[in-house]
Amino acid sequence: MLPSPDLGPRASLLPFLADHHLPYLVPVIFYWVISFIFHYIDTRGLFSRYKLHTSAEDLTKNRASRKDVIKFALIQQAAQCTLGYLMADDSEQFVSPEYATASWAQRFRYMRAIIQRSVPYMSNLWLWTGYGTKGSGNASPAGVWQDALGDLLGNTTRGLDTSRIGPAPFTPQEVMFAKAMYWVLVPLFQYVAAMVLADTFQYFTHRAFHVNKWLYKHVHAMHHDIYVPFAYGAFYNHPLETIPIDGIGFPYCLSIAGLDNRQAAFFGAIWTFKTVVDHCGYDFPYNPCNIVCPNSVLFHDLHHQTWGMKYNFSVYGSFWDWVMGTSWSPYDSRAQAKYRRGKASAEVVAAKARLRAQESQPAVGASTAVSLGGQ
Repeated sequence: MLPSPDLGPRASLLPFLADHHLPYLVPVIFYWVISFIFHYIDTRGLFSRYKLHTSAEDLTKNRASRKDVIKFALIQQAAQCTLGYLMADDSEQFVSPEYATASWAQRFRYMRAIIQRSVPYMSNLWLWTGYGTKGSGNASPAGVWQDALGDLLGNTTRGLDTSRIGPAPFTPQEVMFAKAMYWVLVPLFQYVAAMVLADTFQYFTHRAFHVNKWLYKHVHAMHHDIYVPFAYGAFYNHPLETIPIDGIGFPYCLSIAGLDNRQAAFFGAIWTFKTVVDHCGYDFPYNPCNIVCPNSVLFHDLHHQTWGMKYNFSVYGSFWDWVMGTSWSPYDSRAQAKYRRGKASAEVVAAKARLRAQESQPAVGASTAVSLGGQ
């Protein structure tokens, strides 16, 4: 007998917070924790050999101050949390894990019964030998398939006797299959579906914000005021970009993939981790983000350069860039040459700025001396 299939609410993961608040709160917490770690690394000068850009580039290229970046990141997250609160689903109903696993075990039992009863009739498929079937002298492939299918349907339905298959205790193999399906394979399929949907949505909307001149000039250009990315600059976006893409479109992609609130929170944490890491400005070895997007940090860093904005629009993987012809490897010789010229140009600009600062200091000192002498 299967356990009761009754639907009901599930106890919250955290005793002080309902599950339907997790999808919009967990990514915010992850964002600032990860950003703080990279900010600490940056300000302490740690792991400098993995840093993509020089201090001169950081000082001369970015047009947005870090104070403004923090302010607008908080505004974006406030908007996302508001929309998340309004869109939250607090009516989730679930069957018990015992019923779900037993249901998968029963499906496995029926499939195994069909396969076991189909094997003898598959031996009739002499499609490549030229022998006839059912006593006929001709080896018509269509006839062979019809005979085999008729035998299969006629006998397997008789074999699926609930008195023999349904009530019997499940075997260890059936239980193992059921648990693998319920706890691993089905959630994995949902996460992959969510990534495909979200990546597709993000690629085409992101590209639209670049192709449409009005959208780029009045909305998306704000994000590209950061030419030398840093961790918490990942959410430096215009509200007209944040609300439709991150606040509405992204949650709907997760909903279509069938993720529940806990799964959506976990996926949001992974997505936030990759977004922040892609903007961190450090190309660390063994970056887990490289699993879904080779050279993930470099791939997105190229997009932030003035000469690379028409390439590498993807957020998760690089599939759509590859398909649509907008992929540009950061290791390409032309890209590397442009990176070198950018670094050299930034050093020249920084040197000129230091020289102007030094020239102004004696003038300030002389004016002070004249003022004191006059007194």
